[in-house]
Amino acid sequence: MELKEILKGRRSIRKFKKDPVPRELLEEILEASLWAPSGKNRQPWEIYVVGGEKRDELAKLIAEAGKHLKPKLEELFPEKIVKITLQFFENVGDAPVIILFYIPKYEYAVNNQMSGHERHFNEENRIEAIMSVSALVENLMLLAYEKGLGTCWMTGPRYVADDIDRFLGVTDKEFVCAVVLGYPDQTPPVPPRKSGKIQFIGF
Repeated sequence: MELKEILKGRRSIRKFKKDPVPRELLEEILEASLWAPSGKNRQPWEIYVVGGEKRDELAKLIAEAGKHLKPKLEELFPEKIVKITLQFFENVGDAPVIILFYIPKYEYAVNNQMSGHERHFNEENRIEAIMSVSALVENLMLLAYEKGLGTCWMTGPRYVADDIDRFLGVTDKEFVCAVVLGYPDQTPPVPPRKSGKIQFIGF
Protein backbone atom coordinates (compact mmCIF):
# COMPACT_ATOMS: atom_id res chain seq x y z
CA MET A 1 0.00 0.00 0.00
CA GLU A 2 1.12 3.55 -0.67
CA LEU A 3 1.38 5.92 2.29
CA LYS A 4 -1.64 7.99 1.25
CA GLU A 5 -3.74 4.82 1.00
CA ILE A 6 -2.67 3.82 4.52
CA LEU A 7 -3.44 7.28 5.91
CA LYS A 8 -6.93 7.29 4.42
CA GLY A 9 -7.67 3.62 5.03
CA ARG A 10 -6.94 3.38 8.76
CA ARG A 11 -10.02 3.25 11.00
CA SER A 12 -10.67 3.11 14.72
CA ILE A 13 -11.65 -0.52 15.28
CA ARG A 14 -13.95 -1.39 18.17
CA LYS A 15 -14.66 -5.04 17.40
CA PHE A 16 -11.85 -7.57 17.10
CA LYS A 17 -11.36 -11.24 16.36
CA LYS A 18 -9.93 -13.20 19.28
CA ASP A 19 -7.06 -14.51 17.15
CA PRO A 20 -3.72 -13.92 18.90
CA VAL A 21 -1.21 -11.51 17.38
CA PRO A 22 2.27 -13.05 17.05
CA ARG A 23 4.82 -11.45 19.36
CA GLU A 24 7.27 -11.17 16.48
CA LEU A 25 4.79 -9.04 14.55
CA LEU A 26 4.19 -6.81 17.58
CA GLU A 27 7.92 -6.34 18.03
CA GLU A 28 8.35 -5.44 14.36
CA ILE A 29 5.61 -2.81 14.50
CA LEU A 30 6.70 -1.32 17.82
CA GLU A 31 10.37 -1.12 16.91
CA ALA A 32 9.52 0.74 13.69
CA SER A 33 7.16 3.03 15.63
CA LEU A 34 10.06 4.17 17.80
CA TRP A 35 11.40 6.16 14.85
CA ALA A 36 8.81 8.84 15.55
CA PRO A 37 10.07 12.40 16.01
CA SER A 38 10.27 13.65 19.58
CA GLY A 39 10.90 17.03 21.17
CA LYS A 40 14.66 17.60 21.56
CA ASN A 41 15.02 13.92 20.59
CA ARG A 42 14.31 12.93 24.18
CA GLN A 43 12.26 9.90 23.14
CA PRO A 44 10.35 10.21 26.44
CA TRP A 45 8.04 7.25 25.98
CA GLU A 46 7.76 4.06 28.01
CA ILE A 47 5.59 1.35 26.46
CA TYR A 48 3.91 -1.64 28.11
CA VAL A 49 2.45 -4.37 25.89
CA VAL A 50 -0.14 -6.48 27.71
CA GLY A 51 -1.59 -9.80 26.54
CA GLY A 52 -2.88 -13.14 27.81
CA GLU A 53 -4.40 -13.34 31.28
CA LYS A 54 -2.87 -10.00 32.24
CA ARG A 55 -4.77 -8.45 29.34
CA ASP A 56 -8.02 -9.73 30.87
CA GLU A 57 -7.16 -8.15 34.23
CA LEU A 58 -6.35 -4.85 32.56
CA ALA A 59 -9.55 -4.92 30.48
CA LYS A 60 -11.57 -5.09 33.70
CA LEU A 61 -9.87 -1.93 34.96
CA ILE A 62 -10.57 -0.14 31.67
CA ALA A 63 -14.23 -1.19 31.92
CA GLU A 64 -14.42 0.89 35.10
CA ALA A 65 -13.28 3.93 33.13
CA GLY A 66 -16.38 3.55 30.96
CA LYS A 67 -18.55 4.10 34.02
CA HIS A 68 -16.76 7.37 34.74
CA LEU A 69 -17.20 8.46 31.13
CA LYS A 70 -20.92 7.75 30.91
CA PRO A 71 -22.24 11.10 32.24
CA LYS A 72 -20.03 13.10 29.88
CA LEU A 73 -20.94 10.90 26.92
CA GLU A 74 -24.64 11.38 27.66
CA GLU A 75 -24.12 15.15 27.55
CA LEU A 76 -22.41 15.08 24.18
CA PHE A 77 -23.81 12.21 22.11
CA PRO A 78 -27.10 10.52 21.19
CA GLU A 79 -28.11 7.39 23.09
CA LYS A 80 -27.00 5.05 20.29
CA ILE A 81 -23.42 6.37 20.34
CA VAL A 82 -23.28 6.24 24.14
CA LYS A 83 -24.40 2.60 24.10
CA ILE A 84 -21.84 1.58 21.46
CA THR A 85 -19.03 3.36 23.31
CA LEU A 86 -19.86 1.80 26.67
CA GLN A 87 -20.14 -1.66 25.10
CA PHE A 88 -16.65 -1.19 23.69
CA PHE A 89 -15.29 -0.26 27.11
CA GLU A 90 -16.75 -3.44 28.66
CA ASN A 91 -14.02 -5.60 27.12
CA VAL A 92 -12.24 -3.27 24.66
CA GLY A 93 -13.93 -5.01 21.75
CA ASP A 94 -12.20 -8.33 22.56
CA ALA A 95 -8.87 -6.91 21.39
CA PRO A 96 -6.18 -9.44 22.38
CA VAL A 97 -3.48 -6.81 22.96
CA ILE A 98 -3.54 -3.61 25.03
CA ILE A 99 -0.61 -1.22 24.72
CA LEU A 100 -0.07 1.43 27.40
CA PHE A 101 1.98 4.59 26.86
CA TYR A 102 3.73 6.52 29.63
CA ILE A 103 5.93 9.60 29.98
CA PRO A 104 8.15 10.74 32.87
CA LYS A 105 6.28 12.20 35.83
CA TYR A 106 7.54 15.76 35.75
CA GLU A 107 8.42 17.29 39.09
CA TYR A 108 5.98 20.19 38.88
CA ALA A 109 3.13 17.76 39.45
CA VAL A 110 4.41 16.62 42.85
CA ASN A 111 6.46 19.55 44.17
CA ASN A 112 4.37 22.52 45.27
CA GLN A 113 7.49 24.45 46.34
CA MET A 114 8.70 25.03 42.79
CA SER A 115 8.88 28.58 41.49
CA GLY A 116 6.56 29.78 38.74
CA HIS A 117 9.40 29.64 36.20
CA GLU A 118 10.27 26.08 37.17
CA ARG A 119 6.63 25.02 36.93
CA HIS A 120 6.30 26.59 33.49
CA PHE A 121 9.45 24.84 32.26
CA ASN A 122 8.25 21.48 33.52
CA GLU A 123 4.76 21.98 32.07
CA GLU A 124 6.34 22.69 28.69
CA ASN A 125 8.38 19.49 28.99
CA ARG A 126 5.25 17.53 29.86
CA ILE A 127 3.31 18.88 26.88
CA GLU A 128 6.29 18.17 24.64
CA ALA A 129 6.44 14.58 25.91
CA ILE A 130 2.72 14.02 25.28
CA MET A 131 3.10 15.36 21.74
CA SER A 132 6.05 13.03 21.18
CA VAL A 133 4.08 10.01 22.37
CA SER A 134 1.23 11.02 20.06
CA ALA A 135 3.58 10.90 17.07
CA LEU A 136 4.68 7.41 18.09
CA VAL A 137 1.07 6.26 18.50
CA GLU A 138 0.23 7.46 15.00
CA ASN A 139 3.21 5.54 13.63
CA LEU A 140 2.08 2.41 15.43
CA MET A 141 -1.50 2.60 14.16
CA LEU A 142 -0.45 3.14 10.56
CA LEU A 143 2.10 0.32 10.67
CA ALA A 144 -0.47 -1.99 12.26
CA TYR A 145 -2.99 -1.20 9.53
CA GLU A 146 -0.39 -1.96 6.86
CA LYS A 147 0.02 -5.42 8.46
CA GLY A 148 -3.72 -6.14 8.44
CA LEU A 149 -4.28 -5.25 12.09
CA GLY A 150 -6.80 -2.88 13.61
CA THR A 151 -6.30 -0.40 16.44
CA CYS A 152 -8.22 2.04 18.59
CA TRP A 153 -6.54 4.94 20.39
CA MET A 154 -8.05 5.34 23.87
CA THR A 155 -7.69 8.24 26.31
CA GLY A 156 -10.70 7.24 28.45
CA PRO A 157 -8.60 4.82 30.54
CA ARG A 158 -6.93 7.88 32.08
CA TYR A 159 -9.97 8.01 34.38
CA VAL A 160 -8.53 4.95 36.12
CA ALA A 161 -4.86 5.87 35.71
CA ASP A 162 -4.09 5.19 39.38
CA ASP A 163 -5.49 1.66 39.08
CA ILE A 164 -3.50 1.04 35.91
CA ASP A 165 -0.35 2.34 37.61
CA ARG A 166 -0.85 -0.12 40.45
CA PHE A 167 -1.52 -2.92 37.98
CA LEU A 168 1.86 -2.27 36.35
CA GLY A 169 3.69 -1.34 39.54
CA VAL A 170 4.52 2.09 38.08
CA THR A 171 5.18 4.98 40.48
CA ASP A 172 7.44 7.43 38.64
CA LYS A 173 5.63 7.86 35.31
CA GLU A 174 2.41 9.41 33.98
CA PHE A 175 -0.06 7.34 31.98
CA VAL A 176 -0.94 9.07 28.69
CA CYS A 177 -3.12 6.72 26.65
CA ALA A 178 -3.80 3.18 25.52
CA VAL A 179 -4.03 1.54 22.11
CA VAL A 180 -5.93 -1.72 21.74
CA LEU A 181 -4.81 -3.91 18.86
CA GLY A 182 -5.83 -7.07 17.06
CA TYR A 183 -7.30 -8.45 13.85
CA PRO A 184 -10.41 -6.41 12.96
CA ASP A 185 -13.84 -8.00 12.97
CA GLN A 186 -15.60 -5.00 11.41
CA THR A 187 -15.17 -2.53 8.57
CA PRO A 188 -16.29 0.89 9.82
CA PRO A 189 -17.60 3.39 7.26
CA VAL A 190 -15.39 6.23 6.12
CA PRO A 191 -16.03 9.24 8.39
CA PRO A 192 -16.27 12.61 6.64
CA ARG A 193 -13.42 15.07 7.08
CA LYS A 194 -14.28 18.56 8.33
CA SER A 195 -13.58 21.24 5.76
CA GLY A 196 -12.17 24.72 6.25
CA LYS A 197 -9.47 23.59 8.68
CA ILE A 198 -6.46 24.61 6.55
CA GLN A 199 -5.40 28.21 5.99
CA PHE A 200 -2.54 29.37 3.78
CA ILE A 201 -0.88 32.64 4.78
CA GLY A 202 1.45 34.55 2.49
CA PHE A 203 0.81 32.42 -0.62
